[in-house]
Amino acid sequence: MRLYRFFSAEYGMCSILDRQIRIGRIEELNDDFEFIGVALSEKAERLALRNMRQRLSITKGVICMSKKWESPLMWAHYANSHKGIVLGFDVPDETFYKVCYVKKRPTLGDMGLSILGDITPEGMKRMILTKAAGWAYEQEYRAYVELNDGIEINDEVHYFMPFSENMKLREVIVGSRYKGPRAEMVAAVNDPSVDVYMARGSFEKFKMVRQRQKSMWP
Repeated sequence: MRLYRFFSAEYGMCSILDRQIRIGRIEELNDDFEFIGVALSEKAERLALRNMRQRLSITKGVICMSKKWESPLMWAHYANSHKGIVLGFDVPDETFYKVCYVKKRPTLGDMGLSILGDITPEGMKRMILTKAAGWAYEQEYRAYVELNDGIEINDEVHYFMPFSENMKLREVIVGSRYKGPRAEMVAAVNDPSVDVYMARGSFEKFKMVRQRQKSMWP
């Protein structure tokens, strides 16, 4: 399936040139309810779940992508107000899982558990894939990966997933306010099989579409 990752112009270009994307640590993701969205009445269980998230964040990471690139909200929030870049990848269906958006926080019973200590790897994956309904505009898919071979950058360790046959770059879409020249982007991509183009606002709907007038991105 085809999935999309949103970037600022700087980080998008780095990803293209380095042929890799950054893996997110669970505790670094932008939703404060990541992995701890289960409604727990007992303070001890809430603390245990936070500790579980902390331990998991040391060994596991998440690659987050979106099913669609056309959302103006996504461009505004994750691509520097349309100044950034979106990369489209072909990935095997079985490697990414669809996020489930819910209106109410699930209980342990909803997860098929009586106590938190009974949680299974499948239950942990379900927690990773459960988010509040307010995030539904992201149409998010996630891959759950091991954290190996970290690279130290500015005194912090970062983890990356290289482009490969299982994550093959197919599209590079620059925002409607992107400043760089097209020739520079084509040279950075250096692959004629990758479709490189600019987005623009639709004339009829609240969505982004492909800019087909080449003079708009010289």
